[in-house]
Amino acid sequence: MLVLFEKLIGFLCTLFGLSLGAIIVLICLDVGLRDLGLGSLPWLIELTEYLMYAGTFLAAPWVLRQGSHVRVDILLVAVPKRLAVRLEQAVDLCGLLISLVLLYYGSAVVADAWRSGMVQYKTWYVPEWLLLLAIPVSAALLAAEFVLRVLRVRGVVRDDYAIADRPSI
Repeated sequence: MLVLFEKLIGFLCTLFGLSLGAIIVLICLDVGLRDLGLGSLPWLIELTEYLMYAGTFLAAPWVLRQGSHVRVDILLVAVPKRLAVRLEQAVDLCGLLISLVLLYYGSAVVADAWRSGMVQYKTWYVPEWLLLLAIPVSAALLAAEFVLRVLRVRGVVRDDYAIADRPSI
């Protein structure tokens, strides 16, 4: 199950990276088409907005898993290891709580958009629930990762333990 979770968040992050690459290529193509007077890709800005929004949410669990998010470890390196581990667990529990709140409210908003049939219209007609779905999906994956982070740190209080280096399960 853990391997499947890791593969899922890795896949979502890879998909986001490929999407960013595609956006870069399409922007270059759009600029080239405009310069040559061959038209443009009017839907590209909308596609970029949707991919950046959804991709950022869906790649967040992988970033958290890698420990590549922004963090300030000043306090954690200044206190004894045992206390540092407990502080790290407390922070992870706060992250879990916030993720669960996002999951609850994100799911409620998606359900409301589904029931009302709201549609986002710019260049394309896109059901709003589909655009909002990235929030509860990401929140559920973040919640799972925060649970794993709490479990990974439990009992790790050796002197050679560096709080920033998370061992895998």
